[in-house]
Amino acid sequence: MVALKSSAVASFVKSPEPACRAVLVYGPDAGLVAERASALAQIFAKRGKGQTEIVRLDDRDLAEDPARLEVELRTVPMFAAQSVIRVTAGARLDVPSLKALLATESDNPLIVEAGNLRPDSGLRKLFETHKSAAALPCYGDQGTLSRLIDTELAGAGLSIDREARDYLMTRLGADQALSRSEIVKLALYAQGSTRVSHDDIEAIVGDAAETALDNFVYAVSGGDAKAALSGLQRLAAAGTDRSAALSALGRHFTQLHRVASAQGSGGSLEQAVKSLKPRLHFKREPLFLAHCKRWGASRLSHALPLIQEAIRRIRRSPDLEGAFAERLVLTLTSRI
Repeated sequence: MVALKSSAVASFVKSPEPACRAVLVYGPDAGLVAERASALAQIFAKRGKGQTEIVRLDDRDLAEDPARLEVELRTVPMFAAQSVIRVTAGARLDVPSLKALLATESDNPLIVEAGNLRPDSGLRKLFETHKSAAALPCYGDQGTLSRLIDTELAGAGLSIDREARDYLMTRLGADQALSRSEIVKLALYAQGSTRVSHDDIEAIVGDAAETALDNFVYAVSGGDAKAALSGLQRLAAAGTDRSAALSALGRHFTQLHRVASAQGSGGSLEQAVKSLKPRLHFKREPLFLAHCKRWGASRLSHALPLIQEAIRRIRRSPDLEGAFAERLVLTLTSRI
C-alpha cells in the first residue's frame, strides 16, 4: 500500500487507512517501535465489532509451532470477536510464508515489529508494496525528543526554558520509551512548582546511556537473551559501538568473578560486594548477588576469555562487530 516517510508516521498511527490490515513498524529506536505498535494495536482493537484479543508472538513461539502465526491470523478467538496479532520479527519469521498469508483474507490485523531494516530487506519490500499493508519507519531525532519533552511536561502543568531543555536532551538517549519514562519521573519530582529547573534534571534524570549499558550487562549475566540483544541494539542506535558495550560487559563479569571468588576464600558475597570500587548502586546489589550465585567463580572464569576474544575479533574486523557481539551474547546467556 505505502512506504511512509518518517514525518508522516505519527499521523498514520493516529488514523491508519481503513483498507490497511497489516503494518510493519521498524527502525533503530526500539522504544519508539514498541510505542507505535502498541498504539496501532489499540486502534485496530477499537475498529473491531466486539471484544478484541491482542496476541503477542516472537521467535520462541514460532520455533515451538511454525504454523502458529497462520493459526492466529485465521482463527476467531473463543472469547472475542477478533484478534490483533503482534509479532516480533526474528529468524523464524519467513518472508515468503508471510507473503502467502497476506495474500489471503483475514479479519485479524497483523503488526510486525522489527529493528533497523535496509531498503532491500525482503520484509520491508513486502509491506511497502502489498495493497493492504504499510511500512512505518521509526527514527527518533532531536525534534521528536523535544516534542516529547514539551508534551509530557505540559501535561503535568510544567514549563521548561530552552537552556534546561537542551541539558535534559543530553541526559536522554535515543530510545523513546526510556526517554519518556525519565521525563515522567522528572515531572513527578518537579510537582509543586511551575517550571523544571537545571537542578531538578541533575537530581532525578539518570544518564540514559549509562542506564542502557547497565540494563544490557545485567540482562546478559541474568541469562535473558531477548533483553540482552534488544539492549545491544538500543545501545548501537544511541551511538554506543559494540566494542564499548562488550568492554562494559567485561568489567561487569570481572566484578562478578571477583565477588564470587571471595566466597571461596572464606569471605561472604555481601562483604565482597561492599568492597567493590566503584560501589554498586544499592538497587543493583540484590540482582548482582543473585547473578554471582547462579554463575559461580568457575563458570565466570571461563566466561571472561570469551568476552575478551569477542572484543579482539571486533577490533580486527569492525564490519562484523554485530555478528561477533550477538554470538557472544547468545553464548553467555545460554550458559545460565
